[in-house]
Amino acid sequence: MSVLDAFKLDGQVALVTGGGRGLGRAMAEAMAEAGADVVVADWRGDKAEEAAEMVRGLGRRGLAINADVSKEADVKRVFDNIMAEFGRLDIAIANAGISAEPEPFPEVPMESWQEAIDIDLSGVFLTVREAAKVMMPRKRGKIITVSSIHGGIVGQLEGRKPGYSAAKGGVAGMTKTLAINLAPHGIQINCIAPGAFRTPIGRGVFLEKEPDEKTKQVIEAFLRFIPLRRIGEPPEIKGLALLLASSASDYMTGCVIPIDGGYTAW
Repeated sequence: MSVLDAFKLDGQVALVTGGGRGLGRAMAEAMAEAGADVVVADWRGDKAEEAAEMVRGLGRRGLAINADVSKEADVKRVFDNIMAEFGRLDIAIANAGISAEPEPFPEVPMESWQEAIDIDLSGVFLTVREAAKVMMPRKRGKIITVSSIHGGIVGQLEGRKPGYSAAKGGVAGMTKTLAINLAPHGIQINCIAPGAFRTPIGRGVFLEKEPDEKTKQVIEAFLRFIPLRRIGEPPEIKGLALLLASSASDYMTGCVIPIDGGYTAW
């Protein structure tokens, strides 16, 4: 098998939660471009369907599912639909998440804290748990979790969003523990930790074409700490996602990999 063959996903089925927009959509596109059929689960059903249609346009089967990953019943329904439609799952990307708690600490209300934990941590746990259940009998599978550089690698620049950082740090730690648990079952699980990307998350700060003065200050603060001096574009995550989804990463598990323009290199 050539090195390029190691990256092919022909005949495989991939799930991407939060795949309707941003990094999730880019990763769903990467899976389809590499040959996989793709299931897109998103709390916004219209965005999930748009992404699934994009997958179909690439010549692959695309299935859209409206689901809230913080709800156990929704996550179980996603996997029921996958098995009914495809009868297998090879790749699960637990990407769905939010960037909540704009309030300064210690004014952060319990509701904001809990929302971040429910979606960014529990939602990943539920997705990984259900993926493992369907992968274990086949003794193979690839699971990718999505954390953040602000999840235990560095603190959030403004010192805000403790729930977000706690949840994302939990994802990274959980990934390492589950890598040990799942290794005997032939399943690799690795974690992507993005830095600043031009996506709708975080109120779409980096999407602003004409940012106000406060937004400019936030962007400039980030750029000072990014050696590449720019914000990442969603397609730039596709290569790393494909590596971790394919047989090219068969000897990798339990890794937490930043993709951040060098932010964490300081």
